[in-house]
Amino acid sequence: MKNFKPSYKNEGTTIPLPDMKKIWLVCFIMGAVFWIISLVLWWQQGIDQSILFYFNDMRIQKDPIIIISKWFSSYGMASITSIFVVYLLLSKLIKSLDAPLTVYFYTICSFGISGIAGDLLKIIFARPRPFATYGSEILAWSESAGFAIPSGHATKSIALILPFLLIVSNKTMVHKGIKFLITLIAGGVCFSRILLGAHYFSDVIAGIGTALIGLPFSMMFANMVLSKAKQEQLPKLSLVWGFLLIFLTAVFMAL
Repeated sequence: MKNFKPSYKNEGTTIPLPDMKKIWLVCFIMGAVFWIISLVLWWQQGIDQSILFYFNDMRIQKDPIIIISKWFSSYGMASITSIFVVYLLLSKLIKSLDAPLTVYFYTICSFGISGIAGDLLKIIFARPRPFATYGSEILAWSESAGFAIPSGHATKSIALILPFLLIVSNKTMVHKGIKFLITLIAGGVCFSRILLGAHYFSDVIAGIGTALIGLPFSMMFANMVLSKAKQEQLPKLSLVWGFLLIFLTAVFMAL
């Protein structure tokens, strides 16, 4: 995705909020396109089925890429939140790590709102998982309960990285490196769900679409909350958000 550099409004002691209406519109349109593609793939079934069975031999043979995928599926999101926590701690000591402190609150809201929306959409669409449909015809390395579309892992991993990707500038190599790393991890999480037979390709596409559509709504909610706070409160608030990210990391590790 093309990087956008947000402008900021509000002055004085109020917290500067990013003016990202154009970015929100782009995210919403892209998310809708992803969902349309996903629903077409689900309706046609052929591509979804072909991809599912293409990787089945790898799952049976315990190919190394399947083992790696299992790691991404189990620990990918915990790795992303751990990176954010480490960055937050180091930013207290290193001035060049100057990402807006509000990015952590946007991240938490994006994860929460998109994640809840994805879970509700699963119930609405009630699509059976691949192993529930094909049974012994495939080997699935995941027998997660619940329905298939959209992929929860895809939704939540992309929702975690979108605020950092879109709000934080690219002015330092550190920021560029972190963006590359978290994008790689989130992409690995998404791809792992297909490789492990936990989801169809269209489920993952829908998950990415859900995160994209959810970003504008989550940031609007976050802005309403932040507009009532003062800039001098940011350091203390960032510590609260950091503890929430640590909590999320522990939850991800336990799942």
